Amino acid sequence: MTPEELHNIYRAESEFWWYQGMRSITWALLDPLLPRGLAKGLDAGCGTGMNARAIEERYGVRMRGVDLARLGVEYCYKRGFPRAAVASVTDLPFADHAFDLVSSIDVLQCLLPGGDERALREFHRVLRPGGWLVLRVAAFQALRSRHSQYIAERHRYRAGELLRKLRDARFQVLRWTYVNSFLSPVALVKFRIWENLTKQAPHSGVAANLPPWMNGLLRGVLQSEAALVRSGFRFRFGQSLMAVARKRESDAE
Repeated sequence: MTPEELHNIYRAESEFWWYQGMRSITWALLDPLLPRGLAKGLDAGCGTGMNARAIEERYGVRMRGVDLARLGVEYCYKRGFPRAAVASVTDLPFADHAFDLVSSIDVLQCLLPGGDERALREFHRVLRPGGWLVLRVAAFQALRSRHSQYIAERHRYRAGELLRKLRDARFQVLRWTYVNSFLSPVALVKFRIWENLTKQAPHSGVAANLPPWMNGLLRGVLQSEAALVRSGFRFRFGQSLMAVARKRESDAE
């Protein structure tokens, strides 16, 4: 992640349609599942700290965060989230069974080959038996964009692959769905045709200042997806893939 993109994210996370809409989808997925009373959580790959703070405020979990980018951790402090440190998600500096919840949002796709499997094993290790895992990853190689290149995204997942890796890491998957689905046809045309025709260089996808009406319209599209996710609907295609899983109560390793 470049310093410029971390700055773009920090500036955009509160109001930009994609961040607002994806948080709505996350709450729609988690609200029916997460129990109250979870004490300690970790955001693995916390970026600028927005997701960790949002989870903490919504569910009352005292969150910590780690990220490889020192600038990201500095932004965490600036945002008022001081429980963040520089560390790798593939080598977490925490004891076994330290957390009730681990979240990792748009991180696995940026790791080197094999890094996702190591990260999942680390998430399993630091979770207590019965602990919860919340994942979001990029989906479908056909939807790789110039923004994907800009943020050094290395891989995009399909459900079968992610679910297999979760099972191999000894997680029990409770729910999964693709998300950011309704806009996928537009994204496919933009990423596979328009960006090639115009020979665009890799660039940020969140730096643009959209007119309020457009920002609101796009946010509304994602919020309509959130309503369907909350009802139990599973999307079969989308630009992102989300999963909620648990470490089994009987698994003390």
